[in-house]
Amino acid sequence: MRPPDRSTLDLLLLGAIHDAPGDGAAVRDAVLDRSGGALALSAGPVYRALHRLERNRLVRRPAGSRGYRLTPGGERVLRSRTREFEAHVRAVRAVLPGGGVTSGAGAAADRAGRVRGSGPPRSDRTPR
Repeated sequence: MRPPDRSTLDLLLLGAIHDAPGDGAAVRDAVLDRSGGALALSAGPVYRALHRLERNRLVRRPAGSRGYRLTPGGERVLRSRTREFEAHVRAVRAVLPGGGVTSGAGAAADRAGRVRGSGPPRSDRTPR
């Protein structure tokens, strides 16, 4: 699998740190393990991303610790980006062959306009 883009890498690292705080190697290993080996991240991009997340105050390393932990801001960003990512995945699946959302929570979110935007379905809107 190709390396994730910067936003997805940040989301993966925030998720891994949320569930298992640790140093860079432990975070990288958590992503690898939790993805069933599909996401083998290179060390360089992981450490650069962790330093960026730390500069942006989304993660921190407590004094005397090498392990990263989420800050309250990091928790909020993780929740927000997770919702955005899940909506994106639902929307992409709806476009792919055989992937239309027909029932369940995804369909309710789609009908509520959370996947494609706010407002009624396109067929009910005034044409462009």
